[in-house]
Amino acid sequence: MVSKSRPVRRLIDVYEPGEGKAQVVESPSELTNVLWRASRGELGRRNVAITWMLFGAGMRINEVAQLRVKDVYRPDGELKKTFIIPAKYTKTNKSRVAYIVAAQQRQALNEWMAQRVHEKAMLSDDGSYGNLRGDSPLFLSKKGTWRKFAFNAKKYKTKSGEDKEVLVCSSLENLMREIMKGAGIQGGSSHSGRRTLATWLDRKGCDLELIRYILNHEDPEMTIEYIDPSQKRIEQAYQTILKGIKMPENLK
Repeated sequence: MVSKSRPVRRLIDVYEPGEGKAQVVESPSELTNVLWRASRGELGRRNVAITWMLFGAGMRINEVAQLRVKDVYRPDGELKKTFIIPAKYTKTNKSRVAYIVAAQQRQALNEWMAQRVHEKAMLSDDGSYGNLRGDSPLFLSKKGTWRKFAFNAKKYKTKSGEDKEVLVCSSLENLMREIMKGAGIQGGSSHSGRRTLATWLDRKGCDLELIRYILNHEDPEMTIEYIDPSQKRIEQAYQTILKGIKMPENLK
């Protein structure tokens, strides 16, 4: 059975810039501000849709960059509610289920796709997939013309010391850092989406196993690392469980 307990060290962790953890967006109003910042400019619809894939579906930025239209849309043009992230897109080389259920996220994706159709960005020949090529990237770069995002290889060592290589879309990562910075999120990055989703689910009382499933972590300890501690919640918890306990009369 998977343990749902949170180690004590999570109660005392505090975010410090530069320690490697992307900052969690603390409130809906802050996320609204991030989305407003993303919406600015010619590519605002695309950037809002990308932001929702991070915060709504809990995806990593390099997974988002590799998505194809057919991954999230059906041939008849309907947007899926559940889709499979192919193993070849993922950091772990394992496929997983992801969700597009929030109304705002669905609206953002459909508005972006409508812009693509309007600007004739990689259209299908037969009208399938909402008039877009199913094998085309879901998100496109625009430098004069619409094109695929560029990727570069990045090597790293796993905790076990194993050498690995992944494809990285630096331009999208940098874009999200700029959006987060412009929205006033200190230490924010594309990974803030996954950490924020985990933290908000935890604060709503969802159990650890559900959060682990949504993020597709094999190790519950990894899920715990994604959940940002809240001093306010800790204080409220203590006040709730200890309320009504009286001190001995002789100490008054």
